Amino acid sequence: WPRMEFPVAFVPVNHGIEMDDGQSKYNEAEAAAACDAVAALLQGGQCTVTDIAVVTPYAAQVRLIRRLLRKLVQRPPYVEVSSVDGFQGREKEAVIFSAVRSNDYGAVGFVSDWRRVNVSFTRARRALIVLGNDHTLRRGDPDTWLPWLAWADAHGVNMDKPGVPRGRYDSEQLRRVRGGTTAAEMLKHVLERQQAQLKVAEQQLQKAERNAVGHIMGKTDEVVQAEEEEEEPSAFDTLEDLAKLTNADGCWDDSDDDEYVTEIKAKASLKPFVTGNAEDKGTATSDDEAAPLIEDAWDL
Repeated sequence: WPRMEFPVAFVPVNHGIEMDDGQSKYNEAEAAAACDAVAALLQGGQCTVTDIAVVTPYAAQVRLIRRLLRKLVQRPPYVEVSSVDGFQGREKEAVIFSAVRSNDYGAVGFVSDWRRVNVSFTRARRALIVLGNDHTLRRGDPDTWLPWLAWADAHGVNMDKPGVPRGRYDSEQLRRVRGGTTAAEMLKHVLERQQAQLKVAEQQLQKAERNAVGHIMGKTDEVVQAEEEEEEPSAFDTLEDLAKLTNADGCWDDSDDDEYVTEIKAKASLKPFVTGNAEDKGTATSDDEAAPLIEDAWDL
């Protein structure tokens, strides 16, 4: 180890090139460096095969490292090689992490996810070895990898100059530069954002259910019912309007007597419009004779 009090080492693999198989990414140089790290741990005598795990974010890198390690360890038990997501909740004495990403434009993808980095780095009980392209990680992730690499430089665990501290690492200063954001605060922010998204989705679902029931986009049942009532005026409303017209200026009745209007309303509630000739009048029943027969609107 570069420093005995820190069983951590960052091994820069800047000459590696990331490759894409169409579904995932792999880095042959880092895979070979991972096999060399496993061999060094086994030769040290403090770790057995079952004490070591190789963790990487990409499935293609997992498959490549497994093939190479079968040449190193030819019979079971084999060294465990797993993805970051598949290694959650587990621990090993020594963990080797391969970041895979290596390019000139600083693209690191979900390797920058601090939760995945946290899972990978905190699974080691006694030793941690990190493999990656120093320049790509610093440039591509100023929030997670850049501070960690600054810590590695300040404590002399960067294997390009092992045991030589470089620079100064102040966690409080970095926290102030980043707006006082800690890992717990970042997680709280993520949870709040997810809850807000769920609330918006629930509101949209409720709106869609209301629209489906009314069969009219943007209208509830109450709005539809109110529009139907407005479109279908009753006969009583028509008679009431005619009664109001009889007292309007310019109509045939200029009286101010409201009793006539009340009488018309009472008749309208009992008898609908009846039209016909004189012969139809003779066929009225005894109940009809009790009240004058309304032939048309002019009889009002």
